[in-house]
Amino acid sequence: MELRVIRDELQYEALLQQAKELALSDPMPGSQEAERLEVISLLLEKYEENRFKFDAPDPIDAIVYRLAELGLKQKDFADMIGSKSHASEALGRKKPLSLSMIRTIHEQLKIPAEILIGHPKQESIDAADIDWKRFPVREMQKRGWFDMDFAEGKTGEQLIRSFFARTSVQNAPVLLRKSLSGVSKEENRYAIYAWIARVLIRARDFKKPDVRYVHGSITDEFLKQLAKLSRSDDGPLLAREFLAMKGVILVIEPHLPKTKLDGAAVLDQDGTPIVGLTLRYSRPDYFWFTLMHELIHVQRHLRPQNSAFVDEDEINEEDERENEANILAAEAFIPRQIWKSSEAYRTKRSEAVVKLANELMIHPSIVAGRIQRETNNYRILKEFGTLQNIKDVFKISSTEDEND
Repeated sequence: MELRVIRDELQYEALLQQAKELALSDPMPGSQEAERLEVISLLLEKYEENRFKFDAPDPIDAIVYRLAELGLKQKDFADMIGSKSHASEALGRKKPLSLSMIRTIHEQLKIPAEILIGHPKQESIDAADIDWKRFPVREMQKRGWFDMDFAEGKTGEQLIRSFFARTSVQNAPVLLRKSLSGVSKEENRYAIYAWIARVLIRARDFKKPDVRYVHGSITDEFLKQLAKLSRSDDGPLLAREFLAMKGVILVIEPHLPKTKLDGAAVLDQDGTPIVGLTLRYSRPDYFWFTLMHELIHVQRHLRPQNSAFVDEDEINEEDERENEANILAAEAFIPRQIWKSSEAYRTKRSEAVVKLANELMIHPSIVAGRIQRETNNYRILKEFGTLQNIKDVFKISSTEDEND
């Protein structure tokens, strides 16, 4: 089949399916199949860029983002343009950028001049719909999410605007308009937006510049192999590294109070899938099942037009995508046919749990956790959940949810 520029959604879906099939075959580097997969990936990426346009970057947001990316502070910016007061006024949107400042910023920060010449947005398109006071500013400040060099003298709204600007040159307004599939309580939405922004910012630390995510590369076989990492004490860390090699970034970020957030799958501005997990509980089965659930979203649901899936404690049972993610996540660890015929399923005894886990080469807490979920009885087989503390693996302190 001759490859051509994608012009409609049908062609897009057809090529997307081809990419999945080629990725599944794991072609040898340099082969015709590998070259075809690379060309298809470029065609898909180009179509997505043209089909799903984002707002033009705001010059001040661009400066804040670039400073954060380079690890620079407001005082560094002041030294750059030669005036502390001018730096404060520019970043505070009190005065426009002068031509000399634009020239210096362009040369020093490598921001395109056409972005800097643009007019700073005093209000985003949806500003009237955003209640800035509903963001958990105090908690965010307590956790050190704000760059304190930029925080001096700023209002809560200004802090939040600057914070979101750090997610991407263009994402500040876009992220706040992103549809969050899976949010069960409207009052949690602002805290979840903030948490997602934090995950996007932290994801930059784990991105590999020479690795780009390819549609279809997260195959069923890859997920089954990933599941076997659960046997290792270092399995969670190895999983993060294996995913990074596929262009998928895993970020561990504790949830904000009252959100009961388990995790999310989000598509970053550059097309990178990012999985964020909160580790509300330290049990191995909780970590592995939640990770696999989010990876099913990456594999099957995450697209530019559906770029954020949020998973809370309260699951929307009417959402087919959430149900599919639950079913396939369980299947990746224990195929249903094996599960139904297993001694662990029939007897629910500890020795049967260990036997099945050994046969499948997965952590026994995953088998025990499935029994607990399907029987809705979390009092049985509790000893398997204490075999490993996932929070210790990632050096995360315990939270109040452990005793819920």
